[in-house]
Amino acid sequence: MKLLRCIPGLFLLCCWLALPASAATDSYIDFRSTLRCEDGNTLSGLQFLTFSIHDDAERRRDALWTETVPVQVRKNGDYAIKLGAGSPDFYERVIDGHKLLFVRVRTPKCEVVPTSTAITTIPQGIWVDCNPDNSAGNCDGLSGVTSEAELKTIAAANFRYVFNDSNLWGTQSQITAWANQASASGLKIIWYIPLDFALYQGTSTANYPVIDNDTELGPSFCRDCSNAAFTTALIKLFARFPATAGYYIDDELVNMASQGEIQNYAGKNISKSAIEDDIATLYKTIHGADSKHFIYGAETWDSVNTANESQLASFLDPIEGDLNVMGADYYPVGTGEGAGTVASAASWLDTIARGYDKSTFMNLQAFSWEDFVPEACASQSICVYPGFSQLQTMLSDAAGSSKTPSLIVWYDYGDTVANGQWQNFVSATNPQ
Repeated sequence: MKLLRCIPGLFLLCCWLALPASAATDSYIDFRSTLRCEDGNTLSGLQFLTFSIHDDAERRRDALWTETVPVQVRKNGDYAIKLGAGSPDFYERVIDGHKLLFVRVRTPKCEVVPTSTAITTIPQGIWVDCNPDNSAGNCDGLSGVTSEAELKTIAAANFRYVFNDSNLWGTQSQITAWANQASASGLKIIWYIPLDFALYQGTSTANYPVIDNDTELGPSFCRDCSNAAFTTALIKLFARFPATAGYYIDDELVNMASQGEIQNYAGKNISKSAIEDDIATLYKTIHGADSKHFIYGAETWDSVNTANESQLASFLDPIEGDLNVMGADYYPVGTGEGAGTVASAASWLDTIARGYDKSTFMNLQAFSWEDFVPEACASQSICVYPGFSQLQTMLSDAAGSSKTPSLIVWYDYGDTVANGQWQNFVSATNPQ
């Protein structure tokens, strides 16, 4: 399971990951928003709207694209439109070479807010915590939600990737059904490989059998297997699924080990150097079983408030050879740091990864610290789920042209829905 950690006096960043993907190839932009005037009123019904697309927020340069079209707006002001659909040169003029775009919406009836909305053509993913076995309450804690239905909702919002803390909690047939639904929905999976798989590749199953402690897969899946042999069999299963895009093997493990937060089955602390060796061993096992898919990992800082490049490098440098895609988790909202500090975090990650000629991914905040680690909150008044403008700022800062990641991932689906923020979140992030 993903970890959200906090040390007294420090506002910690959190866990998890992402992955690289090809750039968007749709010949339109699937744009969603709410038509709200500056006086706070929403418009509804058939409206003639003018959309202009720019590659800079201040619109100092001419628009890349402008069109005026009739749009059917719902009673609450929500609408969706495929900008540029049917125009043969839209991809070349607007999407190709532009990772970050800004859409301005105008109507003769009023001044529209927000006047400019940032979107990115970088693929986006989202974390879930959902058992493929569909046991009650084990799909992001949402009542009556199945793992397959959740995938459909995520795909309908145009996310391309899904990461699941609980992807091993099911039988082989249930995991297969979940993976097949992802494929049918047009989603790719980055399989989450739990901490124990790193710790116990070389450990006797008599001491710690991974198959019994970390999955619901029965002994028949890999009879009398060592931990390493079980990992090999599992990866070979995943490699056959069309939805598989890669494996996530490092979820802030080096950072946690450096703070004495990882123990083995005997209760002994795992050192930073030992976890680095364990990650290397796990990488070799997975790469040996499947050399065609990328391997991901993400580290973080000890504290959002004291984040810097050198500290992140101290966690990523030792394991760079064991990651095809290097990531960082950065969750500032509620800690006293502004959403705009994501720009620095993304830049530091880019500098580190560029030194190894590696692509990157960013894990961004779509949760409230109050719901996970209240001690991380700088004050109650700001420790809330990120607002529209904060989500937009994090998105645009992560997607900046000088530090463009191959994937942007949001943590997480469950807290977003629990806070009633799903529609607002999707409008702010506008996955393509």
